[in-house]
Amino acid sequence: MTESKHSLLLVVNGFGVGGGELKLLELAALIDRDKYALTIASVGQGGALEEKFRALGCPVHVLPKAFGFDPRLPLRLARLMRACGAELVMSTLFYADIISALATFFYRPKALLSWEVITGQLEWYQVLAYRLLAGRFAHVAAVSNSIHPMIRGLRGMKPERISTIYYGVDLEKYQPRRREEGGEGPVFGTVARLVHQKGHIWLLEAIPQVLARYPGARWRFAGDGEKRAGLEARARELGIAHAIEFLGSRSDVQELLGSFDIFVLPSLWEGFPNVLLEAMASGLPVIATSVEGSVELVVEGETGRLVPREDAGALAGAMLELAGDAGLRLRMGSSGRKRVEDHFSLGKQVMEFEALFDRFLA
Repeated sequence: MTESKHSLLLVVNGFGVGGGELKLLELAALIDRDKYALTIASVGQGGALEEKFRALGCPVHVLPKAFGFDPRLPLRLARLMRACGAELVMSTLFYADIISALATFFYRPKALLSWEVITGQLEWYQVLAYRLLAGRFAHVAAVSNSIHPMIRGLRGMKPERISTIYYGVDLEKYQPRRREEGGEGPVFGTVARLVHQKGHIWLLEAIPQVLARYPGARWRFAGDGEKRAGLEARARELGIAHAIEFLGSRSDVQELLGSFDIFVLPSLWEGFPNVLLEAMASGLPVIATSVEGSVELVVEGETGRLVPREDAGALAGAMLELAGDAGLRLRMGSSGRKRVEDHFSLGKQVMEFEALFDRFLA
């Protein structure tokens, strides 16, 4: 390592395939290596993304845990911090946040930062841990403005220690592509884990109304999770199973988006849904619920439709409107692409993170 480089340690829960992990991989791949000596650590587990992190060509460490909460991990992480001379440490996801905060009692970098991507609701013990350790964090980078109140209230962070760095999308990778016309109706698609948070059940309840007018319409659900069996059973009960394809987990989201006419995300809560960015970058009109980060991304009536959460009637109305107006779909899709180009590029995200790093290195 040359003296001109600053040592940066990125810490994550594990290398499983999740939104936070994938975005961290994306960021790590683009950080300026002439400026930063990058090290990556997983506290607790490896996973399917481990080899992709290793392929970045920087040191990658997996610190396995023996228990749900392994009290040895903070000391082991502190030793790694010391070994790589970490000037800055940025943690992502709850377990990594807490282990990193505890490690700073044994090794103190210039600053400990947290990237708050809010993948789920916090349990009481998580809130307690965050509040007890709030003082160890110099700053929290939030994925949207709308989660600042959560960070202040549940994590106990002061407003001046919070800023927003929106997710960015690779504009070269995600390009508008039009599905070949055919069939009797449009193809609606969603890409999300099949869990309560994502609100698939409300989408199912809305589908009969759309099929009544457009019997050839089809829905493609990409993703897997604990709710899959229940959702498939409900689709059969509603008599709509013939119109829905459950695709399971997919690694080809880029190509999959090209097979949709309209993208739907009926979430009950979100931090900042990266998949909406990818859908808009792909030139798709989007329908989303009016929750947290989604409302900062979707411009109602311009790039898509925002509907109340847990409202099957409103979801059906939005789907019917877009199903019946190909011109509106095209206009919204084009506006969505331009909005991503102007405000949510991956290059812009990386520059903002590097500016944050430089602020604490100064």
